[in-house]
Amino acid sequence: MKKCITILCLLFITSLAKADQLALISREQAEKAVAYLKKEAVAVLWCSCCDGDQMKRVTINEVFMKQTDDGKYYSVVLKGRDEQGKEIEEYLDLAYVFVKKGSKGQSLGKVLKFDCDPCVKPFDWAVPGRG
Repeated sequence: MKKCITILCLLFITSLAKADQLALISREQAEKAVAYLKKEAVAVLWCSCCDGDQMKRVTINEVFMKQTDDGKYYSVVLKGRDEQGKEIEEYLDLAYVFVKKGSKGQSLGKVLKFDCDPCVKPFDWAVPGRG
């Protein structure tokens, strides 16, 4: 019984670790991500490793980095509008921010060559959700 509980706990912890891959990052990584996103007009925010999460296409108005309270890490913050015109402010996990590369949507974490697993292959930008 103890082994089953231990295994279940490890599986749960592993799934949580996959959900937050590039949310807290180094200053250098945050600077690269901000510089990249400032050149983009639109991004897709989608936790592709999370069950039931829907793609959210957003227009980018502002992107900046914010240092954590302990000063060890940084977050990238995006301000913009969703497809319904609602203003949003999101702290980003770069593994789950998708940008247009050619005709495909690709994980920004992968584009910037950061270690991450977005759980999906690049998708057709014109029709998100199709491989």
